[in-house]
Amino acid sequence: MFAIQKLIEIVGVENFTDQLEELVPYSYDASMNVHRPDAAVWPESIEQVSKIVKLANEFKIPVVPRGAGTSLSGGVIPIRGGIIIDLSRMNRILEVSIENRYARVQAGVVCDDLNRELAKRGFTFPPDPASSTVATLGGNVATNAGGIKGAKYGTTRDYVLGLQVVLPTGEIMHTGSYTMKCVSGYDLAKLFIGAEGTLGVITEVTLKINPLPRHAMTAVATYAKLEDAGKAIFQTMTSGVIPSVMEILDKVTLKSIKENTDIDLPEAEAMILTETDG
Repeated sequence: MFAIQKLIEIVGVENFTDQLEELVPYSYDASMNVHRPDAAVWPESIEQVSKIVKLANEFKIPVVPRGAGTSLSGGVIPIRGGIIIDLSRMNRILEVSIENRYARVQAGVVCDDLNRELAKRGFTFPPDPASSTVATLGGNVATNAGGIKGAKYGTTRDYVLGLQVVLPTGEIMHTGSYTMKCVSGYDLAKLFIGAEGTLGVITEVTLKINPLPRHAMTAVATYAKLEDAGKAIFQTMTSGVIPSVMEILDKVTLKSIKENTDIDLPEAEAMILTETDG
């Protein structure tokens, strides 16, 4: 009861809940794992996150940071109960520096929201997970999210310049720099990327951004043999032109698409969807 009262003092009664109907949505993500937390909080500043983690550390209460909960890995499931730290209200784009090619955002900024803002200036953040309409950038970093453009542009790991993280003791740590090239010291940011919140709560991210490609073209090809599709991928990737998208769909996948959508796909053992841009 004391811990609950302290949490309310930190974030305010409007940013705390221990009500069953509000905790159920925090008991699952896009995986098959389910377990309900004991409470959830919506911090609005890094200072609040720090105080929450310090309190949890003092009373040995498990904490689980959470973005949009679209992960397929169960990383946001509170398997030992405890406190969900929902970072969705820390959703400000803090800075966009076109001349230095970076954007600095709070962890709760939605991926597509950032790209809409960057597009106004002719830039983009390339990683595009399937859930980018709702996925948060803190979650992208925590899971090292990629997307179908990984063939050319890689994953989130390739675009993180720096992080602001609350450590398990509640201490606030800054990693990285605001420059494209930084070779000094340990690359501590990489330690937190893909760690799914197990090493600390990511509260702010500095991301490298790219100019938007002026042109893009898409093509599909079908194959009578899956092996032929594999050979075509190899030949394409070694041709000197790197596609921005290259996805292979096997016979089972094509059948599922035909049965569950109105897309009229041809009969084939395999299909390749490819896109080039520049």
